[in-house]
Amino acid sequence: MTQPTRKLAAIVFTDIVEFTQITAQDEAAAMSLLKWQRERFKPLVNELGGEWLKEVGDGLLLSFPSSQDAVRCAIRIQEAAQEVPNLKMRIGIHQGDIIQEGSDILGDGVNIASRIEPFADAGGICITEDVYRQVMNKSDMSFRSIGKKELKNITYVPEVYKVILPWQDRRQESDPT
Repeated sequence: MTQPTRKLAAIVFTDIVEFTQITAQDEAAAMSLLKWQRERFKPLVNELGGEWLKEVGDGLLLSFPSSQDAVRCAIRIQEAAQEVPNLKMRIGIHQGDIIQEGSDILGDGVNIASRIEPFADAGGICITEDVYRQVMNKSDMSFRSIGKKELKNITYVPEVYKVILPWQDRRQESDPT
């Protein structure tokens, strides 16, 4: 049995929007979508130095040693998701202390990433202020604060930012949410 280790990591949590509805309409298509996700996204995660920790239903739990690489991977995942008609994903990213045992992780870092994911628009990415501080000066990335957000069962109230994706309509991003 592997001894648990504590480390700082950028945690990425993904979710397929309306996957329950997709499954109810066509279970075979839903299973094919999960297979496509695995085959298409695993190489992106590996290429950017991430670790594919586990699949949680239709969601993914990923870990990166770098917040910048985590955000870049999330952008590439959203870009790749556009290959599948009507596939929309939400992604949340938080940098925090985690406990890892084998391929499983736990801790507030994981919980916060999963709790901010629903704040992302369908096809979008949200990050916490901890990630934002690491990537804010990267000239090829843009962000917009959506304010401090209370998270269920988390005492920390982070400021959350939306990642402005290169293909998004800039007029849409100027509207407050």
